[in-house]
Amino acid sequence: MKSILIGLTAILLGTATAGAQTFPSGDAAHGKDLFLNNGCYACHGTTGTGGGFVGPRIAHDGLPPEAMLQQIRNPAAQMPPYTEKVLPNKDAYDIIAYLQSLSAGPTPTAANIPILNH
Repeated sequence: MKSILIGLTAILLGTATAGAQTFPSGDAAHGKDLFLNNGCYACHGTTGTGGGFVGPRIAHDGLPPEAMLQQIRNPAAQMPPYTEKVLPNKDAYDIIAYLQSLSAGPTPTAANIPILNH
């Protein structure tokens, strides 16, 4: 009985691993340029921490890249949809890589922005 359970567990784990897809990596530097040049910063701030009257915080929010892409393509709020014709997948992946690179560090606050502490 124990060997059957071990075998079933191995099959289930193997199936889950085989079905899992990795999200394409992007170029964070190019993503930053796209984020700034396409005006994303106007609503979300230059570091993705939110800003203005509309845009929520999109860096440091813990969203997986698949959810970020879903929001870009089919936004839940006032943001216009960025279809693949407007923003090709490669560019979307680059923007997501940029936001994830921001999310890797501490959440920006006045205390950890050097110029504000002189």
